[in-house]
Amino acid sequence: MTRKLIFFDVDGTIYNSRTEIPEATHQAIRQLKANGHILAIASGRAPFTLEKVCRDTEIHNFVSFNGQYVVYNNEVIHENPLDIEALRQLEEQAAEREHPMVYFTHNDMVSNVNHHEHIEKSLSSIKINHPRFEAEYFERHPIYQALIFHEASDDVLYDNQYDALKFYRWHEVSRDVVPSSGSKAEGIKKFAEKLGIAQQDCIAVGDGNNDFEMIAWAGIGIAMGNAVDGLKASADYITAHVDDDGIYKAFKQLQMI
Repeated sequence: MTRKLIFFDVDGTIYNSRTEIPEATHQAIRQLKANGHILAIASGRAPFTLEKVCRDTEIHNFVSFNGQYVVYNNEVIHENPLDIEALRQLEEQAAEREHPMVYFTHNDMVSNVNHHEHIEKSLSSIKINHPRFEAEYFERHPIYQALIFHEASDDVLYDNQYDALKFYRWHEVSRDVVPSSGSKAEGIKKFAEKLGIAQQDCIAVGDGNNDFEMIAWAGIGIAMGNAVDGLKASADYITAHVDDDGIYKAFKQLQMI
C-alpha cells in the first residue's frame, strides 16, 4: 500500500467522551506507524495544550489552531496570525455585549477579563484552567487564534461581519476565532507540500464543525460516529463512535491495520 499521511483531530476523535485515549486507538496508531504511514495531529487546540496527547500517542507532528501554526519534525513550517485591526474591532464589539475573549500565542493564553463562567465552563470541559487576565495582550503578541464566549443565539451578531475573521463553534458557550483565509485544510496542505505527499494520499479523521474543510480536502475523509451531522454527510466514510473504538474500526475497514 502507498504510504499515507494521516491527520487526527483530538477532542472527540483521539480523546473519547472522558478525555481519555482508548486502548484500541493506541493499538491503531502503533500499527499504522509500523506499516510506514506518517501521522499528525490536526486540532483547534494550541501547541502547548497538545503536549500531553502528543506525548501519549508519540505523534509529534501537528497542525494547531485550526491550521494557523503547523509543526513538522520540530520545525514550524507555516504560521498565519490573526489580523490585529480585525481583533481590535472584534474585541470592542464583544466588550459592548459583555462577551469575553481569550487570546492564544504559540506558547501562552490570556483572557481579557479576570473571570467569567463561560470561560470556566468551556475550557474545563477539555481540562484547561481559566487563563490569567492581561489587558490588550493582542497588541503586543502575534495571536494565532482567539476564543469568544457567547450563546449560539448570538452567532448572528458576528457571522459574516468581519472580512478577516471566521468562527467555529466548539462548545455551547464558545467559538474559535481564526483568520478567514485559514482552516485545518490549509494547514494539512502545507504539511503535505512539505513532505511531497499527494492530496489523494492524505486521510483526515474528525468530528467537529472545524473539520469540514479538512475532511473535504483529504483524499479520504472519515467522520467519527459522534460527528456533527453535516460532517457525516460530507465524509467519504463514517466510522463508529469515539467511545466504540471508531479510529481502530475505521482503519481496520480500510485494511490499513
